[in-house]
Amino acid sequence: MAGPRLHHVGIVMRSEAQAVALLDILGLRVARRQHVAEYEATCLFTEGEGASLELIIPTGGKLAQFNQGFGGLHHIAVEVPDLAAASAALRGRGIRLLEEAPVEAGELRINFVPPQYTRGVIVEFVERRRSPGP
Repeated sequence: MAGPRLHHVGIVMRSEAQAVALLDILGLRVARRQHVAEYEATCLFTEGEGASLELIIPTGGKLAQFNQGFGGLHHIAVEVPDLAAASAALRGRGIRLLEEAPVEAGELRINFVPPQYTRGVIVEFVERRRSPGP
């Protein structure tokens, strides 16, 4: 697992209005919006250089009850060049990932390390999906 870098910080919001208000306070704009069916959530990624914020708006499911329904800081995400290799290395150390297989989330492939392995912090590993060749 060489060279992971901070990709984004994920924050669960109670509503899109709450997300828009936070973006306004921070002076940030949305660069990308997508729905991740696997987690029943609409995700707004901010634009800018370096790491971004991911504002997660649950449309149902477990995330709607995150932090007793109040939302809040959910995870930090690090980008790895090869999610399969990173996952195998973690499993080799006895770390069980949240999903058996990576989740396809738009331009990313993702999986999570549950907080019991990281002293209370949910860590998401992301790999940018390679675009198909010409």
